[in-house]
Amino acid sequence: MTHPTPSLTPRLVFVCLLSLLALQTACAIERLEAIFDDHGQTYMTTDAADSDTAAADTTGTDTTDTGLSDSGTDGSSSDASTGAAEGGQEASSEPGTSTSGGPEETTGGGAVCGNGVMEAFTVPPEECDDGNLIADDGCDDTCAADRVMFVWSTLHAAGYFESLHLADAVCAQAANDVGLSNWLKFRAWLSDSTTHARDRFKFSRGRIVLVNGLVVADSWIDLLAGKLQNPIEVTEKSETYHGGVWTGTDPQGVGVVGAKHCDDWTSFSFNKTAYYGYSDRATPEWTLSASANNPSPCLIDYALYCLEER
Repeated sequence: MTHPTPSLTPRLVFVCLLSLLALQTACAIERLEAIFDDHGQTYMTTDAADSDTAAADTTGTDTTDTGLSDSGTDGSSSDASTGAAEGGQEASSEPGTSTSGGPEETTGGGAVCGNGVMEAFTVPPEECDDGNLIADDGCDDTCAADRVMFVWSTLHAAGYFESLHLADAVCAQAANDVGLSNWLKFRAWLSDSTTHARDRFKFSRGRIVLVNGLVVADSWIDLLAGKLQNPIEVTEKSETYHGGVWTGTDPQGVGVVGAKHCDDWTSFSFNKTAYYGYSDRATPEWTLSASANNPSPCLIDYALYCLEER
């Protein structure tokens, strides 16, 4: 007597897929934890919908449930195929070999930085590949990309921004006005009552640089750790601005606990407040001033930090 072969139920298929996804995510988190540990940081996760990886200092403001979720990087990897080479000889399938006479590519393992091919799914992932190994041209010799940061040259009361999205539009327009590449990817370094500033940007290995080329921080981790090499006092026009900058954000990139952020950047009231930083500080005060008048009334005119998203 034959028995019918049982078929997989939709529920069983779904459970199998979830198990596979959980295994892949766990591997990615372990890699990020190792990277953060090398820098003396703690990697935490959150279930915020639009968050990405970042570092959280283990001291200072309580950031319980305000960590960052793991996120991948868009891009594509190159596949090398094997088969019969011209003349009947078998083509080599070893990593680092090429049968076409073109740039050397990999068939697995680590990426080949400098071959002009963006290989984003290797470890570590390439953030750029400009076809050379020049370290100081925006894409370094490990294929980590610089991201540009500036302080907006125009001052406004907090209510001018209306929302995080409109603040992002301000940054994009300012970047476009001076011809910065990738101008559509500039966002405001700003928190509101539901979103932390750091959750609005992806983790990146590359440096943070000003429009004049000066280095702010060697990496995203260093920025959040307050390890600034130069203050963020250069505007998109390469002019110098020393003064207050609306942020609503503590040095770890988290929205200041208990803050109302001028009713999420909609209020011009003297009786409502938001937190600010100082553009001329290369300390944690760049994003959160230690001044006794912080937070400041919403009607005060301050600048805005704009940071490129990779």
